[in-house]
Amino acid sequence: MPRARSIPSLTGVRGVAALWVFTTHFYGLAADILHMPWLLHSLFLFNGFRGVDLFFVLSGFILMHVHEAQFRMPTWRVIRDFFIVRFFRVYPLNTVVLLAIVPLVLFAPGYVAMQRAYSDPAFAYRAHNLSWPGFVQTLLLVQSWTVLKLGEWNIVSWTLSAEVLGYILFPMLAMVAMRITSVRSAVALCAASLTALVVILFAAHHANNNPTGTFGAVRMFFCFAAGVVLYRVYHLAPDSTARYAAALTWGAVGFVAVTLFFPVVPVCDVFGFTVLVFGLAYQRGVVNTLLASAPVVWLGRISFSFYLTHYLIIGILAWGMGPWLRQLDLAGGLVAVVAISALCLLVGVVCYHLVERPSQRLGRRIMQRIDAREAMTAARHMA
Repeated sequence: MPRARSIPSLTGVRGVAALWVFTTHFYGLAADILHMPWLLHSLFLFNGFRGVDLFFVLSGFILMHVHEAQFRMPTWRVIRDFFIVRFFRVYPLNTVVLLAIVPLVLFAPGYVAMQRAYSDPAFAYRAHNLSWPGFVQTLLLVQSWTVLKLGEWNIVSWTLSAEVLGYILFPMLAMVAMRITSVRSAVALCAASLTALVVILFAAHHANNNPTGTFGAVRMFFCFAAGVVLYRVYHLAPDSTARYAAALTWGAVGFVAVTLFFPVVPVCDVFGFTVLVFGLAYQRGVVNTLLASAPVVWLGRISFSFYLTHYLIIGILAWGMGPWLRQLDLAGGLVAVVAISALCLLVGVVCYHLVERPSQRLGRRIMQRIDAREAMTAARHMA
């Protein structure tokens, strides 16, 4: 069966994942604004950080979907073009957000002090937040590559650092994955990668928290590798598999939902995410229809910009307006929560249109010019 070139629901599920991550970063402030401390005990809101693992699985799958044919027998040109496109996918927006934080560091010592405050010795590294060595580390997106904690700037950018590692490893992972010729082997390797991650998280006492930094790179590797191999499952699976796609998506959503009633168990959500991505790839069923709807796909398109900017906005508002927001009554608090959410989405939309899309177009133009220049050089040599 020919595979679809575009899979809108996979764009949509990325938007849902970004929104879930947003809730886990916002619910503490929202609970204070709404005077609803019980929100702090919500396992759904607490576990929103697991949306990042869905990002990593999805990233490996999508990269294989787009580039599999190119990496069967990759040439220097293919690898070079891949890295040019990937560079312009993540670095420009990351740089713009970093530069937006610089005035706060220079002229708002209260904001810096808030970012460096901590009460638990396990978070003592926060004392180095917004340091200039940390700026360089974050600018280069290498903060997940080392155990050195030089200071966080935009905290969520650790996922970009881990993702860049995934990009570097992708050509090798793709070539290895394409040597898999049986569905059974591909399923076994995908399951083994996820199982290894769950075991490591339990062994390192990270099953019920959100490990970032170097350990975040470990999360990326096993989820990303599972996504790469998952595409081989999709590629090699018989046509009859499509008839089970709707059931798989419902089962995956149900599995994730059930885990959220129990502490620690959500560490196994990576299995549900993987099955969900696989099922959605066939574009069947109600779950696919919902995730492929125009509003959800729109959210997916702006999800990268929304994800990379929302934490900064929440932090600035908590610092500058926190005391006032906490004095609002319930009606005012509801308006404030909706307004803050809308502001985060608005900034995401602006960054998407003014930074993210132009950066991607620039990357493609640069790649095309290099290719055209090489073609002209080759033509001269043949003349």
